[in-house]
Amino acid sequence: MNSVLMAYLNERRSAPILEAPGPGRAQIQEIVTCACSVPDHRRLVPWRVIAVEDGSRELLGELWARHLAESVNEAASLMRNVRRAPVILVCVFSPKQQVKVPRDEQLITAGLASYTILMAANALGFGGYWRTGRAAYNRPLAEELGLEEHESIAGYLYLGTVAEPLTLRPRPTVDKLPLDFAFQASALECN
Repeated sequence: MNSVLMAYLNERRSAPILEAPGPGRAQIQEIVTCACSVPDHRRLVPWRVIAVEDGSRELLGELWARHLAESVNEAASLMRNVRRAPVILVCVFSPKQQVKVPRDEQLITAGLASYTILMAANALGFGGYWRTGRAAYNRPLAEELGLEEHESIAGYLYLGTVAEPLTLRPRPTVDKLPLDFAFQASALECN
């Protein structure tokens, strides 16, 4: 058993307070390469990543403000949100037309890729968190980000250096796990 890996998986948590430095381009490439290892039926790679770094974060904030803000105060808040991390990766669900691989299965692959990106960033010493909200579900905003009609935003992954110590969130105890051992082979017996 790999106890280091088990501990790593059990202690994973979001790091909501991030600061510079974030991963550089070579590190971002390494992180995204790790996401290529997720289960992916027929190797369709039904996802892609838009890296937003440096001054591009301000452009993203302007897009958010233009498409989502209902007031001047909200526009200012959205502009601040892009400064929460030095790097934001926009994970795009990009399903392929494939009769043998349903859209739902491809969406799961995109979600796994997003999660693996967070785990890979963490393995390189960075923190991160995954956000969706209105910015992930606004079609005109998605189009301005260059998404095609069949694509959607799986999430915004904020990456950077953890600014404050993280605490483990409560995990379910073994007796409270969403796990059912009740299914038995005897249920399949025919009379």
